Amino acid sequence: MTADELKKIAAKIAKCLALAASDNPAEAEAAKRQADALMKKYNLTSGDVAAATVHEETSDTKSVHRPPVYLCQLANVIADAFGCHAVVTLGLDIGIAKRNTRMRFMGLGIKPELAAYTFDVLRRLITRDRTNYAESLRKNLKRATKIRRADLFCQAWVYGIAQQVREFAGSEAEQQAIEAYKAQKFGENLKKDQRSGAKPKHGNDWKSEDAGFDAAKDVSLHKPVQNKRGALLGAS
Repeated sequence: MTADELKKIAAKIAKCLALAASDNPAEAEAAKRQADALMKKYNLTSGDVAAATVHEETSDTKSVHRPPVYLCQLANVIADAFGCHAVVTLGLDIGIAKRNTRMRFMGLGIKPELAAYTFDVLRRLITRDRTNYAESLRKNLKRATKIRRADLFCQAWVYGIAQQVREFAGSEAEQQAIEAYKAQKFGENLKKDQRSGAKPKHGNDWKSEDAGFDAAKDVSLHKPVQNKRGALLGAS
């Protein structure tokens, strides 16, 4: 059975399961029997049906390397905002085989596409702001100090974005469907990122965080969403 065939069958079963919650006992019983019959016929579980409703959209990080902590934090903030899950697929650079690291957003409906688009937009903004901030630091700073302060700036930038209203959060049923999808797709192969990010060491490091918070005040999580929705709806 192809993935498209599975989705069509899963959609039929999902409709039957929805009708099985009807207030009409006869209708609910008939729908439940039909759902059970379809799952038995195609050897599917309720988890299979839920997972088949999930799809994913990807966003290129523009690098083959493991993304910095702040970009992973940004992806998770966006995923949470849209009721999605975010997974990193690491890049490859072996001989002629080259593939950039990608952020994969998994969810239902239009949410993964909106999440991936929002990540694309905000990744460009945070990269621009990081470059500008790093260039504003004293030229005689040690390289490690400059990197730490730029990272602190970005981490605070992401935290500032996270404070915005999350208007697209998914239901518990959607989250369970995504977990089922991840279990089918990756099994035990997913690994949690244990990195903790940059930590302030000196007094001026706190100024980097303050600068990151201030920069995030001018960034809207919703603007790219509005632009994407308009494009999807055919707006000019």
